[in-house]
Amino acid sequence: MNWRKLLSSSILTLLAAALVWATVANAQGAAKRQTISDGERALNAIRVQNLMSEHEYYHAAGMNLEEVDALWVSPNGEYAKTACFFSPGWVMQGVATVRKNYGEGHQSDKEKAFEELKKAYPQLANMDAKTSNIGGEFAMHTSTTPVIEVAGDGKTAKGIWYSPGVGLTPHVSGDSVQVGSIFFWEKYAGDFVKENGQWKIWHLGMYYDFTPSFPESMTAQLNKGTATAQAGGPGGPGGGAPPQGGGGQAGGPPQGGGQGGPGGAQQSNKEKGETMTAEDIAKGGMLQNPYKYPSWSPDRKNVITPKFPEPYYTFSETFSYGPYDSNNQYKDPWNK
Repeated sequence: MNWRKLLSSSILTLLAAALVWATVANAQGAAKRQTISDGERALNAIRVQNLMSEHEYYHAAGMNLEEVDALWVSPNGEYAKTACFFSPGWVMQGVATVRKNYGEGHQSDKEKAFEELKKAYPQLANMDAKTSNIGGEFAMHTSTTPVIEVAGDGKTAKGIWYSPGVGLTPHVSGDSVQVGSIFFWEKYAGDFVKENGQWKIWHLGMYYDFTPSFPESMTAQLNKGTATAQAGGPGGPGGGAPPQGGGGQAGGPPQGGGQGGPGGAQQSNKEKGETMTAEDIAKGGMLQNPYKYPSWSPDRKNVITPKFPEPYYTFSETFSYGPYDSNNQYKDPWNK
């Protein structure tokens, strides 16, 4: 046989074999990447929205600790160490850190606030601080304008929301109580994962745009005692109340300004979680957020941040709203 014909025949045979192999491989790959139906995608998007709404209800009820146990990933599960909650000031890494600071820390602050309120409200005297669910901040904000993307494999989802609302906190001085106030104009971004068949919060972050205090007349009827000036704003890590001005960083000038507290003392309108020092953050097992989201000012560039979720098949093929990349490696800086 002519060697050229033999070579040509061999090449054709190899090409045919390669084509068959590619066809089989593509068929196997298609089977492995089976995509959920449009109906499943829509149902899962509703369930993710419900999860975020439940977060808002728990938080408004002052039940942060109960929220972590009910809505966040399992402390013993695959996603426990890579879970996170963040604001412009801090990053809580791991669901245990979220529970310690956002959950247990908030509960402790609420109980301390209740003991102070007892001095001003005699009807509270015989109630237990641990079970009363009275005291601390009232932080009510909503998850509106959702943009939710469910993964093609149905195992994860991601979304962004605007979250307008209000925050109210009593400040006690003797038997006088003055209510501090703040408006929330903030955004949320989150990654969610289906764990044991249930959607759970995996990464969740807050971005503060504008957070002025109320006019004094709006809270005057809530005050008690002789002092009439309005106090500063909410407290407690993760409460949703942001730093004022200063490019979204703690320590900047107030946007709305803290108005006089009991006895006319000037109080910050910042939330406790946003006035923490580097030492406080480290003591809580947290990290400082390397990305400082700028609150609104006349010279701020208007951008869509956090960015829209994009269609994706599996989480390793998309970006993370948290401080980890698709391989669960910590990124610094991140979240831009």
